[in-house]
Amino acid sequence: MVAIAAWWWRTRDAAAASAGDLVVRVAYAPVVLNLPSYVAQDRGLFEKAGVKVVYTSFSSANDMINALVAGQVDAVTGVSMVPVLNLEAQSPGKARVFLHSMMTKDTPYDGMVVKKGSPIKGLTDLAGKKVGVFPGTTAASLLKATFKKHGIDANTVQLVPLPPPSHLSALESGAVDALLAYEPTLSTALDQGAQQIFGSIFADLLSPSPISCSVVSRKFATEHPEAFARFVGALDESIAMIRANPSECRKMLQLHTKISEQVAQKVNLVPDVTSTETKSDTVQAFVNLLFTIGEMQKKIEAPPLLAP
Repeated sequence: MVAIAAWWWRTRDAAAASAGDLVVRVAYAPVVLNLPSYVAQDRGLFEKAGVKVVYTSFSSANDMINALVAGQVDAVTGVSMVPVLNLEAQSPGKARVFLHSMMTKDTPYDGMVVKKGSPIKGLTDLAGKKVGVFPGTTAASLLKATFKKHGIDANTVQLVPLPPPSHLSALESGAVDALLAYEPTLSTALDQGAQQIFGSIFADLLSPSPISCSVVSRKFATEHPEAFARFVGALDESIAMIRANPSECRKMLQLHTKISEQVAQKVNLVPDVTSTETKSDTVQAFVNLLFTIGEMQKKIEAPPLLAP
């Protein structure tokens, strides 16, 4: 069903592009954070706005941002804020953040879990243990900062980078003693009997946390303002739909991601702001945090990144 749907969208979008309609080329990853885009697709909001969206799927946030810089896509939806901030630090003015998440402890995207029956009950029990983390430096840096905040020597904990598909199997097999899990892995693990020993490290260090965002190439927004405005308007409307009826919108996760109906109804939906609700002070606080823990080598000012 997913393959048929993907084929249908590619065929439809290719036809739209060749017809000369208002087209936006979008990079995305099939993840929970991309729900506003799924809702806009499935509820016909882009069609209603008179804009055709041509999607290209990626597996890496860095690859999506590189495609934006190279002019291969015009926008990226539901992407980690970290590579966007690093792009702004290295090449200011290339992109604009037009919406972002506002994650709190009540709406977490991440959490620390152990398998059922584990003697590990909290962070202080992790000394001498192995903890599985998402590849790259961000998860490890933030987890180390969390350990420091709670008086734990990070050098006593071995962090093991793991590709996401192997997270659950590594936990169950004992290859790692604990797992810093992102959604939907977090809800899947809990549904299978795992025990949660700590909530979101992102929200623990900063709440609300703009962990994800959607961005547009400033070149595209300048040269095609009408297409961009219609595209953003459709996403704003989809966010309003998610707020009004989250249970109904959760159903779209099954089509666009590889999670079951049961997990789709349990997964945490990280709230997004609309394009008129972006918070430069929240993004600036995230910049300051990343700079402090060494995840950003250069501090930037958030307002220009969000400004039209």
